[in-house]
Amino acid sequence: MNSADDTTPPTIENGRKPIRDIPARFADDNPLPGASALQAFSRFWTRYPIFTGRASRSEFWWWTLLNAVIALALLAIGRAVDVSTGMTSAFWEGDLSEGPAWGAQSVLYGLWGLATIIPGLSLGARRMHDTDHSGWWQLIALVPIFGWFFFIWLAAQPSDAGGARYDTGPHRDAEQIRPTPPQ
Repeated sequence: MNSADDTTPPTIENGRKPIRDIPARFADDNPLPGASALQAFSRFWTRYPIFTGRASRSEFWWWTLLNAVIALALLAIGRAVDVSTGMTSAFWEGDLSEGPAWGAQSVLYGLWGLATIIPGLSLGARRMHDTDHSGWWQLIALVPIFGWFFFIWLAAQPSDAGGARYDTGPHRDAEQIRPTPPQ
């Protein structure tokens, strides 16, 4: 959208609140109970900018498991590269005067962390919504130990029907969403 002329003002339909046009792939913000690992992985990347709606327990925990496996694999690959090139051998041997203290291991893991931080926050917010809590509750994980366990406990809770108040899809009586037709 390059100019203000490209947008159309919201319309009122059947006396309801204004309709917002959004891309069709974001229109369904329902949780996916019983999601497979592949579905959870796909939804994680395709719904990364969506902080509204809900995410099921299976969607959240499958992604958590896949993220841990990928992160560990990247750490192992990076460490193998570091050891084979000798890049950080001095650091691990205690000699801090020679070479950098980081290598492929840190770079790979750091890039993965940067790539997943926003989608991870989005998924966490949607999981909190599914348990009928504000997405801001995921910030409790910033409190060492207690916060970590409390967030895990919150994320493990079953879905709550009250979480539907965080939905914005056509099934809700609040502001309606009409998918933008593909072009």
